[in-house]
Parts: sequence; C-alpha cells; structure tokens
Amino acid sequence: MSFSLSTFTLDIDDKPTLVLRARWQADADEICRAWVQAHWDELTREGPYGTELPPAIRLRMARATEKAAYETNAHSALLFYDVSIVMLTGAERLDEPQDSGEPPDDPEQRSGTDDPQAG
Repeated sequence: MSFSLSTFTLDIDDKPTLVLRARWQADADEICRAWVQAHWDELTREGPYGTELPPAIRLRMARATEKAAYETNAHSALLFYDVSIVMLTGAERLDEPQDSGEPPDDPEQRSGTDDPQAG
C-alpha cells in the first residue's frame, strides 16, 4: 500500500516557522519535537525575574502558501533525521491574509465605491 506525503507547518509562538513533508502526522510530530529539542536554546526567551519561557508550539497541516514555499525552496532544504525541512523566515514567512472586515490602508487597494467624491 502506498501513501502520499502530506505537508505540515510548525508554528512557534503563532508564527509559521518551518515546513516539512511526512506520511503521517505522528511522524511529523516526532520530527518536530526532536527539532524543537535540538534548537531549544534558540527558541526560549527570558521572562520576568529571569525565568525561561518556553515557546508555544503547534503542528498543523500547511496552508497553500506554505506548501508553495516548500516546493520553491526544497532544493535548499535542511536535512533533519533524513527529512527535508524548509525554514520560513523573513519574506518567506507567508501567513495567509486574514480578512479583518476593515478596508485596507493602501488607497490603491480600496475599491472605487469608498470615495465619496467619485462621480
């Protein structure tokens, strides 16, 4: 029996951080746990009174933009436990836009009906 690979995203502190492919979510979870453990010092932050605050970590199915980032950057992916991992950093960190119900701040993105002086 053959199964295709699914694409997963690891969110750290509510930010998509890395994307990987695995057959099962349990496999992806195990790989991500090991990756987080290996990078723990980079992920924790100092809280009040010098305490170490752990990051909020969540594994989920990747969104379309994250899948596209994986496919685009798979050639330069990091290998971790023989799994290709694509880091989503800077401009590559692609959150899907959330519709807040408010008009955009950029006047060029607004529809023409918002202009009270439009004829």
